[in-house]
Amino acid sequence: MAEKGLDWGGWGYEDDLANAIIHAVDAGADILSNSWGGYGESVLIHEAVEYACTHGVLVIAAAGNDATSMKLYPAAYDEVVAVTATDESDYPAWWTNFGDWVELAAPGVNIYSTVWNNNYTYMSGTSMATPHVAGVAALIWSRFPNATGDWLRLWLRYTADDLGDPGFDVYYGYGRINARRAIEEAPPEHDLLI
Repeated sequence: MAEKGLDWGGWGYEDDLANAIIHAVDAGADILSNSWGGYGESVLIHEAVEYACTHGVLVIAAAGNDATSMKLYPAAYDEVVAVTATDESDYPAWWTNFGDWVELAAPGVNIYSTVWNNNYTYMSGTSMATPHVAGVAALIWSRFPNATGDWLRLWLRYTADDLGDPGFDVYYGYGRINARRAIEEAPPEHDLLI
């Protein structure tokens, strides 16, 4: 489902965005893909994110496109999967935000995208990367329908391709998502994801 929380120019109010999150949760959403954000923290939006998480919803959000380590919200909230963008060569997009608060990377450069006038165009941004993560999350949940949102979040990390510095790093987080590995790989016999 699509929730309208911003105007045609991409601007909006905290209460509209919080209401969009709550409405989606109450309507039965399992995954929220948020291609919006701002640099100021919001108690109201954070409470809406917490509401989603307490209902088992996986919240995913764009890290931002200003080539800065400044935290963008809601992506920077601990409850949210913050997504950076990679280019066609698996390098971080030059404009992607980064930092110790990001979690996963996904393709975000020259993504064929729908636009408002019933048309398509190539767009770039963490707003293009975020739905890739949400889509892979949905595929995983279709394979493991009894999984929790917390397990799904860990599985996305576990099956991501580790790029950049070994282990966690500020540009890729735990790595660039890998849909094939996330779907085909069997979970370990013992829950090593803890």
